[in-house]
Amino acid sequence: MESLGIVEVVSLIASLASLILAMVAIHAARSSEKEVRDNFEKTQKMMVDYESRIKDVLSEIDKKSAIIEKTVSESQKDLMATMTNIINETVIPKKEDMGEQFAMMFAQQLLTNPEQASGMMGALQPFIDMAQKEGK
Repeated sequence: MESLGIVEVVSLIASLASLILAMVAIHAARSSEKEVRDNFEKTQKMMVDYESRIKDVLSEIDKKSAIIEKTVSESQKDLMATMTNIINETVIPKKEDMGEQFAMMFAQQLLTNPEQASGMMGALQPFIDMAQKEGK
């Protein structure tokens, strides 16, 4: 073998150094790729978990909104019924009840002339007895 000159030795050392650097770069690229893949898988898993949680939350929201809607609807119906009753009792005049009118006349008669009121009671006694028998 011939003796190597300085340029050839430097060239050989530079080739060896570049070969070592290439191997280090390949190893770094592999470890970087593995790290990126692991991060991707973690991110994907987190996204699936979040999607599952979001679906659960939306499901609960749907259930609760249905309950709220039902409650509001029932309250609205009750309110309308109450308002209708109030309107019917206050705005629309009631038909006069003959029994109420008779009771009012009897109460006035009882206060002004008790003797005549007791005579009216005697006349009504058969009707009172008949009503009590039908009630039993």
